[in-house]
Amino acid sequence: MARLPLQTGLPLQANGLFTMAAVAGICMLAPLSLAGGLYAQAGSSAGVQGRVVDAESGDGVQDAEVYLEGTRHRAATDGRGRFRLEGLSGGTYVIGVTRLGYETRADTLFVGEGELVEVVLPMGRTPLEIEGLEVEVTRRSYLLEMRGFYDRSLQGFRGTFLDRAAIEDRDPLFVTDLLRNIPGVEVVAGSRLIMSQSVNFYDGGRGCEPSLWLDGIRSGWRNYDDIRPDHLEGLEVYTGSGAPGKYNDLCGTVVIWTRLPMRRR
Repeated sequence: MARLPLQTGLPLQANGLFTMAAVAGICMLAPLSLAGGLYAQAGSSAGVQGRVVDAESGDGVQDAEVYLEGTRHRAATDGRGRFRLEGLSGGTYVIGVTRLGYETRADTLFVGEGELVEVVLPMGRTPLEIEGLEVEVTRRSYLLEMRGFYDRSLQGFRGTFLDRAAIEDRDPLFVTDLLRNIPGVEVVAGSRLIMSQSVNFYDGGRGCEPSLWLDGIRSGWRNYDDIRPDHLEGLEVYTGSGAPGKYNDLCGTVVIWTRLPMRRR
């Protein structure tokens, strides 16, 4: 906070015009006597009005708080930086002004009884010191975003969704390593799958083989470990019916998204 003494004894009003002087960094228009005017009618009260401006540009500073220390007199500046404090008694005051992004300043000001003193208060900008912020960054695959992967994962479908980051966290040697720990999925005959079902099938089997969709196209490929895990961009597994749209299958569905387009089988 800068506290600068403001000298008094400036020239008074002459020929109906204010004379402006710059004293210790604050510009002050000569006091205007209000004798016989509004303030005199209210008991010779006094006032302070003026503008708060940017010290570099000279533009008005909006939403600055102007106050007289030790009193209840305060006001906020408008869009042009203007303010007015009324109902003062004559005397010496410390006028302060504060605004986020600017250095707070305070100046000594004498107000004569029945006078309206007009001032211009320049404010210097100050760098904002902000405590360290924690920024949460969510990284998404553009390919999976365009394929609706994230939308389906948020729409309440009963499936297991693994994006590239989740796949890398599991560090699988084979694609079936990602599948064998999903409830309702059983890896059989090397790298083939069946999904346990709660329904009875005509052959009395305990489950059936899910449909496979590879990069959005239904595939007859069944040897999952022919696909390298590092080629996967995303994996969706739906056990039983209830998969969205075209992926719905009574026996369940596996949807594989690859980082590079693969030759279909």
